[in-house]
Amino acid sequence: MEVKSYEENETLIIEVSGKLDTLNAPQFGVALEALLKQEKTSYLLDLSKVTFLSSSGLQVLLAGAKTALKKSVSYKVFGMSEMVHDVFFLSGFNHFIDSFETKEEALA
Repeated sequence: MEVKSYEENETLIIEVSGKLDTLNAPQFGVALEALLKQEKTSYLLDLSKVTFLSSSGLQVLLAGAKTALKKSVSYKVFGMSEMVHDVFFLSGFNHFIDSFETKEEALA
């Protein structure tokens, strides 16, 4: 699992790659928490390179959403593979985290 970030149009884009499972979710959580401490008004998670998403990974995404809500900032995800999309939607996370197919749609 790897996390990278860059800024585009005043939005911090967080690229995540690999598996977000029980082994990697804690590391992802620490990285995401540190990135969410930056003073941005918008955070966008690129999940296009995530190959597996477990309930542990979902918990980290939820924790990030709660942090963003407390800070009153935008928090969105995009680029999910079919498997990741299915887990995200079947768990109901689409009801409280905005998701998009492409970065361009998420930035619009």
